Amino acid sequence: MDRKETINLLLYNVALEHSAIVQYLYHIFLITDGNITSEIEEIARQEMRHLKWFAQKVVQLGGQVVLDRLEDMIKVGGPEWTDMLSMDVMAEEEAIKVYSQQLELVKDDSIKKLLERVIKDEEHHRLEFSELIEKARESRLIVMEEERSYDPKTIQVLNKFLKEEYQTVINYLYQFFHSKNCDYKDIMLDLAIESMVHMGKLGEKVGEMGGMPDIGRIDFSPKPLKSLQEQVKAEIDYEQETGGEYGKEMEKIQDTELKSLFRFIEHQEDYHRQKLLEFFKLMNRLTVGSLKDKKGGKP
Repeated sequence: MDRKETINLLLYNVALEHSAIVQYLYHIFLITDGNITSEIEEIARQEMRHLKWFAQKVVQLGGQVVLDRLEDMIKVGGPEWTDMLSMDVMAEEEAIKVYSQQLELVKDDSIKKLLERVIKDEEHHRLEFSELIEKARESRLIVMEEERSYDPKTIQVLNKFLKEEYQTVINYLYQFFHSKNCDYKDIMLDLAIESMVHMGKLGEKVGEMGGMPDIGRIDFSPKPLKSLQEQVKAEIDYEQETGGEYGKEMEKIQDTELKSLFRFIEHQEDYHRQKLLEFFKLMNRLTVGSLKDKKGGKP
């Protein structure tokens, strides 16, 4: 297997892990028992680590990370929680099958070790999901639509923000994998994680209101990499714009819990903008200092 084939194999794994994360997020949003969702969240976090490890291998081999997903692998199931969790067992079994087959093809020892580690994780996840099915079955945990209030307009607004936060996560992770500036990479990872938290809170609110969270396909195509200054300036503008959108919607709604959620996210978006602005100013100072050095002046 040559370098290009290995990169393609790793990119498939990135997409497979991405698909599992999306499926598990749906179930976290739709299942309202905290004892079950907390365990699914922990599994989803581990899948995020797998995605990161596979993506880092792509970069190490000189490839470009594409944060795509496999639509036919995302199976939500339902309305019974046991059915949703059965879909998760199947997802883990598929991952074990794929990675085990890859072990026979890959020659790189480092990638072999990674696959062996991930297979062990997936085997444990399969067991955990099987145990969760039993918990759900014993408790007869079924989604009861009639017990929930459904407001189509509010659901539409929440899903709009949910997809925007999802796009933000993908964009920031893309920058994290491809930037060579360590400080910027650290900021991008922090902001991606916080945007993931926003996704979680918005999606759970949709589920609580009886709606269907929308984590549909977005634009995963790689964007041309701008200069670092241009990229950071674009992200500052984006954070300001999205924070403003939450503020506008907050003025229209009456639900105090929803107002509080939008206010929480708006404040975090404002802090994201501040962190990016501080980094932007630091970059400019360093650039000016470097130019002065070249001209024989003092930095």
